Amino acid sequence: MSHPPVILFIHNTYLQKGGEDTVVQQEIDFLQAKGWKVHTLFFSNEAISNPLLRWLNAFTVFFNITAAIKVFLLVKKHRIDIVHVHNFYYRASPSVFWGAKAAGARTVFTLHNYRLFCLNGFLFYNQTTCMDCHQQKSFQPGITRKCFKDSGFFSRILAASTILHRRIGTWHHKIDQLLVLNPLQKKLLTDIGIPAEKIILKPNFLLESAAPAWYDQRDDFFLFAGRMSPEKGIVALINAVKGKKITLLLVGDGPLAPWVMTQTDEWIQYRPKVDKSVLQVLYRKCTALIFPSIWPEGLPLTVIEAQQAGTIVIAAHSENLKEMIRHQETGFLYDPLNNQELLNVIAKFQASDLQEKNRLSTNAYQFFKDHYTIQQHDQWLMKAYQVSVKE
Repeated sequence: MSHPPVILFIHNTYLQKGGEDTVVQQEIDFLQAKGWKVHTLFFSNEAISNPLLRWLNAFTVFFNITAAIKVFLLVKKHRIDIVHVHNFYYRASPSVFWGAKAAGARTVFTLHNYRLFCLNGFLFYNQTTCMDCHQQKSFQPGITRKCFKDSGFFSRILAASTILHRRIGTWHHKIDQLLVLNPLQKKLLTDIGIPAEKIILKPNFLLESAAPAWYDQRDDFFLFAGRMSPEKGIVALINAVKGKKITLLLVGDGPLAPWVMTQTDEWIQYRPKVDKSVLQVLYRKCTALIFPSIWPEGLPLTVIEAQQAGTIVIAAHSENLKEMIRHQETGFLYDPLNNQELLNVIAKFQASDLQEKNRLSTNAYQFFKDHYTIQQHDQWLMKAYQVSVKE
């Protein structure tokens, strides 16, 4: 194209800001710094007080005609080349792809979770990984279990919307390029018929990079930073370290926060969600980050942020996490179903001398530099946009 690329970012923000929101803002900042013309359209899932309106609003998940028209008009007005969607649940709806395509833009979609295949988006049920809906090619298990918002009604609505858009070709024909965070997402997409050539594996990244903090400058406490919810493995972590004289700082908000506060003592401390700047200090002060998540995480920014600080990560083993952490080289992996194995890893780490800790820390930081910096992201993102836009 002869003119500087013009892009529209669409994102349905979350009630509690998380990693996806951070990624969106970083990509906006990155492209603006490259001289691109960047436009944004944000939607919000803020609660509606009127019960009737709340129920009626649930049906916009099928097709929000207002959102589609808004996207169409924006693309036409600003001569937008690319529409990059990060999250369309729930106010935006898949209608935004239809609006973009009708206006002549190319479309890119970043898949941050598993919502296209699982009603709760986690591939997680009853404290374990669950692929029932995907394997059975039916959302009936998720509807029966009320996997979305603990509601049979809302689960049925979301399932019907996802099935509708599969059948009318939204995922196949209204999205030109899909960006995924891990191989599992790519496999799930190809399972539902998305051509592999339309899928690009593009990890998350961080804009800032600073020298790691050496281990003689750190304090003697382990850190958990994240959402206080069942799939994050917080219950198993607390149960494992309780009474073991292991200093643990838990940082974050979520549905389990009230329970977590009841578990605090002189060894286990809790702080609500903190600003990013404070969290960065904690990464550089802690002796290690414990990441006990028991669902198949996409590509957690928490781990990347820790590695950026040279922090050693002790994580529950999963197919995705083993790609981010090299056991006994950049960090440690343990069986999430075995609390004793976690304690053994912690004990082994604590017994390591300063030289060994600095070796692991240096390796973790180097892994970050090799995989999650702006240089790699530039390459992958430009590849995605070049595929989507005819030069």
